[in-house]
Amino acid sequence: MAFYVAIENRDVDAMMDVWSGSDDVVCIHPGAPRLEGREIIHDSWQQIFESGESLRFRLTDLRCLREDRLSVHTVREEIEVDGELVDIMLTTNIYAYTDEGWHLILHHASAEPDFEDGEGDTFDSLDDSQPDGPITLH
Repeated sequence: MAFYVAIENRDVDAMMDVWSGSDDVVCIHPGAPRLEGREIIHDSWQQIFESGESLRFRLTDLRCLREDRLSVHTVREEIEVDGELVDIMLTTNIYAYTDEGWHLILHHASAEPDFEDGEGDTFDSLDDSQPDGPITLH
């Protein structure tokens, strides 16, 4: 969850603490090219955070697959700005376990195909009996 807390707090240092110290990291923001390496990923998050928008996340449909030293998380992100749902992303975050603990090695987010300008599915039909249910960060 530290990844989403860093975004909501617009804290680039906290964001980079989530990422692996290795330069073999990849970040793909929605509609953007593949970014490789800590420096360029740092710069991309810095630009996002400097935009001034206060993003809030509601996470649904979280799935985790953990194998030994690798953990793959897929999630739907409902993104709000000023209390209004503005986008839904389908995201994959892959973490690797190192001597320093779990760290992000890949973040890939793409737009939910059925969501257009706030008129799409807001996941009201999801089964509330999912383990842990939706997660709202604030």
